[in-house]
Amino acid sequence: MSQPTLNARRLSSPKFFAKVTWVDTLSQLAGLVPLNQINVPQPVYEHNMKVESAMSASSQAKSSRNRATTHSQPAEQPASLESQVFGVPLETLVTNATAGMLPRPLRECISYIRHNGLATEGLFRRSPPSTALRAAKDSYNRGQHVDLDLAGVHVAAVLLKLFFRELPTPVFGTQNSYEIVRALPLAGKTAPQEEGDTVDAVSEQMDNVRARYVEEVVLGSLDKACRLVLCFTFALLGVVSRHEEDNRMSAYNLAIVWAPNLARSDNPVEDVSMCAGGGATVGAVVQIMVRFFDRVFVREIEEILGKQPEDAAVAILDAVDQMNTGPVAPELPKRRPIAGSAETEAFSDDGSEQPFADAETAVVEEHPLDTGDNDDDGKAAAESTSQTTKSSD
Repeated sequence: MSQPTLNARRLSSPKFFAKVTWVDTLSQLAGLVPLNQINVPQPVYEHNMKVESAMSASSQAKSSRNRATTHSQPAEQPASLESQVFGVPLETLVTNATAGMLPRPLRECISYIRHNGLATEGLFRRSPPSTALRAAKDSYNRGQHVDLDLAGVHVAAVLLKLFFRELPTPVFGTQNSYEIVRALPLAGKTAPQEEGDTVDAVSEQMDNVRARYVEEVVLGSLDKACRLVLCFTFALLGVVSRHEEDNRMSAYNLAIVWAPNLARSDNPVEDVSMCAGGGATVGAVVQIMVRFFDRVFVREIEEILGKQPEDAAVAILDAVDQMNTGPVAPELPKRRPIAGSAETEAFSDDGSEQPFADAETAVVEEHPLDTGDNDDDGKAAAESTSQTTKSSD
């Protein structure tokens, strides 16, 4: 018998000890109770990762039954994929979202980074501890609460990238999508066409052409669910790039770290070349979507917000915050007073409400003990009450 078991016997009665079920891992615990109904602290997940490399849903119940010490076992919990969010097609997640059109990991991580991580140097570039990242991902996949304050900004940032990296169908990866990206007009190839044109003016014209191509052709080749999710995500990336002086993450740097999570094909060598930051690449498309968010996602912004606000990126992030907080609770109906109570003075004979100050005045007038003008009557009443009490005793 192990020392913890021996100590438990000493501290509890034999009857209570016989009802205790011992488990060594969270996989065994999941076979007895649904983990999505328990708020398991993240340090527990991190310790569990040292005991088992992964939590196997298929063997949870069997492992728990073999180690149980009580005769009456709870019913076996079947493995459910309803709460799975990583590695699930976007169409399924967007359709099944319960608090808006955005899956929970995305909306929670986006809001958390917006309010806590914009000034974090190396945002989206630094890697968090693998145990903390895996624990947060497993919690999301089980529909459990994830404490991002405890996990940290870098866990939230990598979870966003990991969400796109593990999509069954990548955003860019098919041969057709790569061909569309390669047709992106190149910047800086057009010389001034008319007298008086400057290099800056021509560069601005090319930026407009490239942004329009991404809006109409590149995003036009993606399905609706993918476009909407990208709109929410790049609203955050656009705001992140505004804090470049603090976080060192310009549009170019964001493209370098984000492109590999969006581009994936059967040819790794081609994927690497398509993730470069310049030319006609996925990296260049990412830069354009970060720099010209308002122009590129104009249709998605209109669909989400119903209008084109002055600062679309901030308005989109406000919508994400609203998804996390949920709708405002409806105003409760006013409580009707109990018949015969002092509160009834606040209502007229027809049931309409009167100013409550009138009710307070009526109550004061009915109780001269509370007024300064009737001190003598008040003292007499108090003495009479005291004498009555003594006589009753």
